[in-house]
Amino acid sequence: MKTSRFIILLICIWATTVASRSAQEMIKIPGGIFIMGPSSTGARDLNQNIDLPTFYIDRFETSNAEYTRNVPDHQYPQGAERHPVTAVTWREAQRYCEKTGKRLPTSAEWEKSARGGDGRTYPWGNKVLSGKAHPYYSGLIKRNVGLNKKDRSPYGLRDMAGSVWEWTSDRMDGKAVTRGGLWNFHLDYEFSKTYEYSFAPIDKRFPFIGFRCAR
Repeated sequence: MKTSRFIILLICIWATTVASRSAQEMIKIPGGIFIMGPSSTGARDLNQNIDLPTFYIDRFETSNAEYTRNVPDHQYPQGAERHPVTAVTWREAQRYCEKTGKRLPTSAEWEKSARGGDGRTYPWGNKVLSGKAHPYYSGLIKRNVGLNKKDRSPYGLRDMAGSVWEWTSDRMDGKAVTRGGLWNFHLDYEFSKTYEYSFAPIDKRFPFIGFRCAR
């Protein structure tokens, strides 16, 4: 009886350790040239070859549970521990990354992580997924990070076309570049291409903007 309890205890400890590690897992993105920006004529930016050194980036968006370990007063709905953290400013996101020995990814790093080296349109390839994007994967209706198994980049990163928009370290005129993500005003993967981006004030909190860290 004691042996069985001991085995169960070991299994629980192992499961907790694995869960903790997977939640903080980082993916190595090899250095080299990749195609950045849209390649279609008439797009707002010309595509270009960008050479980046090797870096690491979180496989998943930062969750409420992870964020609260460093920011105990962060509030979120009950049962949303594994939902992506949102309603944090750009500075708060950067501060969290720094506390964990990381930083926010640059816009270029985020894009390479999403599209790989072949200039693909979406993390999974060049064709939009069949059907409309599910509202459960949009920015205002949230579910656990990594829930959509189809939303996977060539390097294995998750939620780079769904879930929430993400802060990057790039700034311009008091605003930061945000990448990826869906939100309820356009539930269509057409608006979540790997090269899509937007700008948001760095001192504002939004329910549809989260982040992941890099190093």
